[in-house]
Amino acid sequence: MKLNESQRQRARTARLCAEGKLSTREAAFKMGLTMRTIQKDIIKYRESGKSAFIHGNTGKKRCNPENERRKEKIIQIFNNTRINGNNPFEDITYTYFTEILSEQFNIKASISHVKSILNSQGYYTCIKHKVKKERRAHLFRERKEHFGELVQADGTPYDWFKDGKKYCIQGFVDDATGCPVGLYMTKNECLLGYMEAFVNMSLAYGIPMQVYPDKASVFFVNRKTDDNEKHLTQFGVMMESFGVDMFPAHSPQAKGRIERFWQTIQHRLPNLFRLKGISTVEQANEFLRDEFPKIYKARFFKEPKNKESCFVKADMKQITSVMKATFPGHIDKSGIFLLKGYRFFCPEITDRKILIHLNEREGLWITDPKTDKRYSVKLVESDTSGDMPEVMKVLIDRVFLKNAKPKFREVYMDIDDVVLSQIKPRKLRKVG
Repeated sequence: MKLNESQRQRARTARLCAEGKLSTREAAFKMGLTMRTIQKDIIKYRESGKSAFIHGNTGKKRCNPENERRKEKIIQIFNNTRINGNNPFEDITYTYFTEILSEQFNIKASISHVKSILNSQGYYTCIKHKVKKERRAHLFRERKEHFGELVQADGTPYDWFKDGKKYCIQGFVDDATGCPVGLYMTKNECLLGYMEAFVNMSLAYGIPMQVYPDKASVFFVNRKTDDNEKHLTQFGVMMESFGVDMFPAHSPQAKGRIERFWQTIQHRLPNLFRLKGISTVEQANEFLRDEFPKIYKARFFKEPKNKESCFVKADMKQITSVMKATFPGHIDKSGIFLLKGYRFFCPEITDRKILIHLNEREGLWITDPKTDKRYSVKLVESDTSGDMPEVMKVLIDRVFLKNAKPKFREVYMDIDDVVLSQIKPRKLRKVG
């Protein structure tokens, strides 16, 4: 049996000492060993030669039936688990797979042990560690002390279902605890996604003190204006109505906690979707609202410095009435109005300016800007030549078309394409 490099060095040193070419003291200094150890090596070499330096257990197979059974079970789980025909452990990290083994299969093992087993099967982690280049330094910002004092807002497109199609999760992450407080998935990043994520947060926790997003056009008016008036996007109007302070981050690093949150769930959520058999946006949104925050909190929760929450409970009727996408429009003398290629009919109001409203829970309706009176509408016909964002198509399908399957042209654009100066923000009464 061959000696490894360390064994060869010790055998060579013992031979030189046995031949009188090297003193025991010199050998001990050279090898970093004690003189007593060198003397033992010389005796072993004289008795058995080089073979004396091969460990007695070298080449022997470990005989621990329990460990072997556990190894085989881990291999079987990794290779043969199928949910809806898919292996939920494709592109999974060693750490996350170890956690799943412990939580769902009651198999306790170290990450390094699981890694060695997966490597023996030809599997290597999907995370590629890049060589760090010299980058501009960013000062550390301490977490806020209270839960709900500040929430970071952002969205990220990703292949969440591992089907080659990207969907965007928009969300809010609490700065003090690092946990998600409101998440919502849509076809593309848009106002409707942030609205629904905010509603989910309000239902679960309440209204936060501050919102910290980037400079996206959903949140802020970025074009230059000649007047001195404060121009707001629709989302900005909603935040003013709730009395929420919203200010922008000037770089991704400034809101690094939510950026790291996205990195974490991109390596976990697709596998979790497969484990749960989730394959549609509707199923994903239900899971993101009801279950995922608890799962994430159990693993990554940070205890805030102050246990008092800054979330403020509010009247949910007011929240759902304010959280809507609004568009200006005109209804003609026949009671017909257009919304980006769709024709709608309302017999109760004719020949005047109107406001058209959309949200997930109530669908589509219109109001008279002068009286704020609300009117229901009916879909007359659709024209696929309009620039209708995909999320609006899906919403109108749910509300009006139901079982119909019209072939719409897929156009992706930001839903928040107009700033409504005629909508005046109104402060809402907070309760609790």
